[in-house]
Amino acid sequence: MAHDFDTCPDRSLTESTKWHRYAGQDVIPAWIADMDFRSAPEIVEAIRERAAHGVYGYPAQRDALFAAVIGHLRRRHGWEVRPEWITFLTSLVPGIHGAIRVGSGPGQGIVTPFPVYPPFLSAPTLSERGLIKVPMAWEGARWSFDWERLEQACAHPNSKVLLLCSPHNPLARVFERAELERLADIVLRHDLLVCSDEIHCDLILDPSARHTVFASLGEEVARRTITLMAASKTYNVAGLACGFAIVPDANLRARYRRLLQGLALDQNIFGLTATQAAFEHGESWRLACVDYLRGNLDLVEAELRTMPGLVLRQRPQSSFLAWLDASALGYEDPHVAFERGGVGLTNGVDFGGPGHVRLNFGCPRDRLREILRRMRGVVERAPGRR
Repeated sequence: MAHDFDTCPDRSLTESTKWHRYAGQDVIPAWIADMDFRSAPEIVEAIRERAAHGVYGYPAQRDALFAAVIGHLRRRHGWEVRPEWITFLTSLVPGIHGAIRVGSGPGQGIVTPFPVYPPFLSAPTLSERGLIKVPMAWEGARWSFDWERLEQACAHPNSKVLLLCSPHNPLARVFERAELERLADIVLRHDLLVCSDEIHCDLILDPSARHTVFASLGEEVARRTITLMAASKTYNVAGLACGFAIVPDANLRARYRRLLQGLALDQNIFGLTATQAAFEHGESWRLACVDYLRGNLDLVEAELRTMPGLVLRQRPQSSFLAWLDASALGYEDPHVAFERGGVGLTNGVDFGGPGHVRLNFGCPRDRLREILRRMRGVVERAPGRR
């Protein structure tokens, strides 16, 4: 089946967080991590069929839904999970908060490499824990962990939880198995709980890269890991509010569910429907989407070669997000400069990366061309170019 990613609905007239921010302004939004593509037709049809039923009472999580998740993880990642390990959530952010609170007490330390998805930086503080930030390292050709600093942070007697973003957001790294095994060795030696957010694991753009589920590295690793996943990023259904945590250890799982009970476990009936349809019938669309995003990324890289001072250090291996270093442009606030130039990017400050912006290239190619044209104008006017 051919899938059309060039023709997309007008989102400015809907309840879209992405588009509402710049309502009435000549600014193209390319910030928050959702794509402008219509979701897989099998998902649209499943929701339409469920909506036609006309009764929208409290939903149950049927066996077929668990089977869909289990089958997907087996096929895509070679990871065998059991139904009882799966806990459905309203979204992954409450899952991050829950992992922090189940694995630590007030005042104890939460280790997170950065720059990183903003809730990794805010959740520890909101949970009254100490945030221990460890900068990611540039190894000459790729981003990776700063192993020496990470070891020091994890070895601190106050450290209790490591937050892992894999594949990484915003750096879009797909970590190699050897890197994750080294990380697992550190957390095992220092007895840390790991919260592994793997929401981008089904959008791997680099054909040579393979996602490794952190909890699949062994029983001891699985016993101390809370894995967070969802269909939302891959299939563009974030507004249906459905994710899930996979917790193999029975004791940890019971404490985690008890903590989240009444806070994040109630489900959106359409989110459950979309998740099942995505994992059962969405593979053709997913593959076509990945192929289209690769084409978009090729365009981004080609155009950036005409924008000296705006640097993409490493080609994204996953997702639809590009982390750009704008510090050489000389703008006091690159994010504001690009907004004034008609493009709404994500501010790198929110990720712990001042001087950077994040570009969402998950949109029709003609729109992306216009985004890049406007970005080129901002670069050409930059103080650093004068």
